[in-house]
Amino acid sequence: MPLELQDADLTSDFPALARAMFESYEEPWQPFFHAYFPIHGKGEEAREAAIQEAAARLRDWHAHDPTMYWQKIVDTDNGNIATGALWNIYPENPFAESQELPATWFPDDGSRRFAEQLVELHGRPRARVGQRPHVCQQIMEWGMKKADEMGVEFFLDATPMGRPLYERSGFVLIEENVIDPKTDSPDDAWREIEAKVGSSTHYLMWRPAGGYKEGETIKPWEEQ
Repeated sequence: MPLELQDADLTSDFPALARAMFESYEEPWQPFFHAYFPIHGKGEEAREAAIQEAAARLRDWHAHDPTMYWQKIVDTDNGNIATGALWNIYPENPFAESQELPATWFPDDGSRRFAEQLVELHGRPRARVGQRPHVCQQIMEWGMKKADEMGVEFFLDATPMGRPLYERSGFVLIEENVIDPKTDSPDDAWREIEAKVGSSTHYLMWRPAGGYKEGETIKPWEEQ
């Protein structure tokens, strides 16, 4: 199974990218994924509808965000997509102004409020500081090379499953981010999604331009 890193075909790849994304986060199951890409209902038909909705939403996000750059890992024996990656390449600080992402993929009830709070909490550490390892390593190497070419720092959010890959790639832990949305007045929809998603832990990680050198690199957040 020879694997090859390619640019995604944005006219046709989003359905396969969405399906690969679901398969990746379903096994092993990572509950936070439901807050971004929920399955409304039960059974295979509901799951297929969710994958189609995800593909359409990813396509729409890409069409309206020029910072997005998509890649894929392809099995060259059969052309199947093994995994993919979305990079956001910002020529300027993306956190200069506050940004909100309405969770329109949920009904306008407590489930949407829960998801919107989770999304905000997920991105908060990055704003403040301003899976398959073999397959993913090719994508990581491209991203690190791109960051070095641009001379920029590299920030990312790691799941507990992904953190070892990033540490092997020279990323340094900045902060553990426990995401646990709260409200004083949960409705039934909030309680339902809370039961499905619960709390989750992510890790804000950092790599300076040119790579981190133990004992030499000064971490910006530790500067006096």
